[in-house]
Amino acid sequence: MAAFDLQEQEQIAEIKAWWAQWGKWLIALAIALPVAYVGQYGWKAYQKSQAEAAATAYANVEKAFQAKDAAKTRAEADAMTKAQSGHALTSRAMLLAAKLAHDAKDLDKSRTALEWVVANAKEDGVADVARLRLAAVQLDQKQFDAALKTLDKPKGAAFDGLFADARGDVLAIKGDAKGARQAYEQALAQLEKDAPARDLIEIKLSSLEAAK
Repeated sequence: MAAFDLQEQEQIAEIKAWWAQWGKWLIALAIALPVAYVGQYGWKAYQKSQAEAAATAYANVEKAFQAKDAAKTRAEADAMTKAQSGHALTSRAMLLAAKLAHDAKDLDKSRTALEWVVANAKEDGVADVARLRLAAVQLDQKQFDAALKTLDKPKGAAFDGLFADARGDVLAIKGDAKGARQAYEQALAQLEKDAPARDLIEIKLSSLEAAK
């Protein structure tokens, strides 16, 4: 092999120096690109497996709920809060657990389940339903101020009327007839004309007027 001339030797030296400085990063990049692709594919596969696991777990909760087994429903729902805490179905599972606990008059268990949903729900509508139910439990436990705080403002405007109605109930039982009346009137103003709750709210308003 012919010896490299001076210019060629200088070019080779430059390439060696460049490779020494950048070569390891090029290798890392070459490895990272397919790994990133595989990682993205793996993440999608992981998400799919998590969704399937959540659906299976929720089916177990529903089965226990249909059997009116409060203890098993709560146990299955609690398991979801550990294994699938970030999935929307978990909050729905805890709502079912809260319902059976309330039916069994275990208000503390119902309250803690609803508090979990309020804090963790991924869907605003589910969070608002949980807050309405939580306020009802707090009202049963005579935690009036806590109930009013829970009903401060819904995440979705569609719940404005229902929240106002619930605030009216709390204020009425608390003995604040004026505040209750204002809340019920607000509820009527915010609810749709054909909303099923309107008739009952009007009855409650009439009762307050009669009690003057």
